[in-house]
Amino acid sequence: MCRIVKLFIAGLLFLLVSLPSPAWALAFNFTVDTTSLAGTTATLAFDFIDGDSANNTAHVSNFLTDGSFGSNPASFQGDVSGSLNSTVTFSDTSFFNELLQPIILGNTFQFQLDITNAFAGGTPDSFSFFILDSSDFPLATTDPIIGSNALFALDLTAMGSGNLSVFVSASTQPNPPTWSIVPGQTVPEPSCLGLLLFGGWSVYLRKKRHSQS
Repeated sequence: MCRIVKLFIAGLLFLLVSLPSPAWALAFNFTVDTTSLAGTTATLAFDFIDGDSANNTAHVSNFLTDGSFGSNPASFQGDVSGSLNSTVTFSDTSFFNELLQPIILGNTFQFQLDITNAFAGGTPDSFSFFILDSSDFPLATTDPIIGSNALFALDLTAMGSGNLSVFVSASTQPNPPTWSIVPGQTVPEPSCLGLLLFGGWSVYLRKKRHSQS
């Protein structure tokens, strides 16, 4: 085995033990039945909170509803950009990142959440979703955090599909809203190690071809 190959393998072994594990991209499809609230004014609240030093990014896309967006424009706080008409991107460069979208509810709405799942230890990053009424009070759910009332909360722990909690309506009214969240396929993101493997192998092949020419 030539010297360059030995050095290349040694370098890869060092990177394998020294680099963090690759992040995993998670996908979820979220559907809400709001038949009992149809025609009422509400606000959809998407919150992304930075917990640890790991960087994560979330995308909300494929938003569909038989209701309509309210007359007031969406508002943003923190590192949020885009529109529910296409894709909204959340990053965690700020501690609190939020999209508030006024809406006149129909019978249903749905969206897709794609999010990375990196964790550095301590308090994980967290993505959660709420429905606020016309007075900005959240729809009551079984969320155990007092005053929160999320419909779902996803903590990014780097394990499997993350720590996903889906709550149910705590309303005492007849036919309360219902919702479901279905995990999609988990896809590994390109890691630093994978990119270095590809790049290093390409360099080796070019050197080998040059020596043979």
